[in-house]
Amino acid sequence: MSGKRVVLSKTAQAVIRLIAVLLLNLGIVFSAVYILFHLLEYYNPHSFIYANMPWLPIVIPILFVLSVLLLDFLRIFGTLKKLTFRKERMWLIILCDLILFAALSMTLYLKTCTNPLVQPNTIEEYALPTPIATDMQTPDPTSGEPTDSDPIQTEHTPEPTATPMIPLSEKFPEKFRETPVEESFGNDNVIETLPDGTEKALIYTYSGVDAAVDIYHYQKRKLEYQVADIYVRDANCFKTNYSLSYHHNQNTQFYAEQIHAIVAANGDNFNSGKIEDGIVIRNGAQLFPKDGSRQTKFTRDLCVLYNDGSMKVYDCVLDTIDYDEILSRYPRQAFYFGPKLLNDDGTAKTKFNSSLGKINPRTVLGYYEPGHYALLVVLGTRDMIDYHGKNHGNGKSPGMTLIELSELCEDLGFSMAYNLDGGGSSSMVWHETVFGHNDRTHSDILALIDPKGGAR
Repeated sequence: MSGKRVVLSKTAQAVIRLIAVLLLNLGIVFSAVYILFHLLEYYNPHSFIYANMPWLPIVIPILFVLSVLLLDFLRIFGTLKKLTFRKERMWLIILCDLILFAALSMTLYLKTCTNPLVQPNTIEEYALPTPIATDMQTPDPTSGEPTDSDPIQTEHTPEPTATPMIPLSEKFPEKFRETPVEESFGNDNVIETLPDGTEKALIYTYSGVDAAVDIYHYQKRKLEYQVADIYVRDANCFKTNYSLSYHHNQNTQFYAEQIHAIVAANGDNFNSGKIEDGIVIRNGAQLFPKDGSRQTKFTRDLCVLYNDGSMKVYDCVLDTIDYDEILSRYPRQAFYFGPKLLNDDGTAKTKFNSSLGKINPRTVLGYYEPGHYALLVVLGTRDMIDYHGKNHGNGKSPGMTLIELSELCEDLGFSMAYNLDGGGSSSMVWHETVFGHNDRTHSDILALIDPKGGAR
């Protein structure tokens, strides 16, 4: 080209300029959203994006590059700038734009969207050793390759045998019934007012063949939380349901309904891409490390539920966590989130191996003794939404810091307590009711079932 060039009409230039500006502004808005979720979820910057907007990291550079391409197009064929381009320079500009687009896209994709734990079918089950038959219930995990058509893993163990896990039928005979009985109450069924003014209401009770639970609702001014007081006499009654692929994650309610859970709470969100070490075990099958690799590195506190009904919370700094010793005791569930909330004597901790100390909704696995456990969910910052979508909360419960949560666990009499995933994942489901949040998908739940009690 010499001094003459083809110039687009003013209408065409105006339309192209408008589209370029819109794309540019949309890219800025999406970038702001991306940065916002980095700030809101500083401990796991991409969890919300993984679950709800996996396309965002790719769309952002596309928008910016398209806007630059259009503006360059106007520079060449319009009146954005009174410049004369040779044909070679025009294609060089377009080539540079495309290289920029490819570089931005690959960088964001590799940093945000790829992780060996969040790609479909990359987590494999590794069946742990089955213990020699004793008077305790023994796990019999099965392993199998997950498929895209069946991403949720629900059946890993056979129906429990008649052999009791622990003799709770003799220790707590009033807790179990040959014919299951359940009953629901309202939050106004206050049975006790604690010295600090907290109102304790019994809102649900279930008593079955091998499982029993009483669910209590606590309210102190705006603060609300629920405690499921759980008894089991069969190891199979405490069960997890989970997804092996981040892209197939579900909410607590979905997982719970699949296995007819009496009560369930969210777990540790093990497939979120945050886990780089530690151990994850579900229903007697090891999910991480993959292929049953021996694990020696632990940067978080570890919680293990053993086949004999006992529970142990390991401090990753103070305790020596021996992988072989853990396996020798036949672990049934192992959670890797934390932190540990109580000292070994059951008193509240004041320092934690975690940066998640700020006020938040919370989920806790509590332990009294073999066969006696608790699930605790603290409402925070959002409304309670029940199964039917009705608002039953004041929407202003503040949540708790780790220190406050630790003190609460001591007050509730737990001998051990372990913090599970919280925030938007924190939720408890019972009798078609959701307490907490049901909007965020996550990898797993811990649930109480009663197979011998029949389908609920």
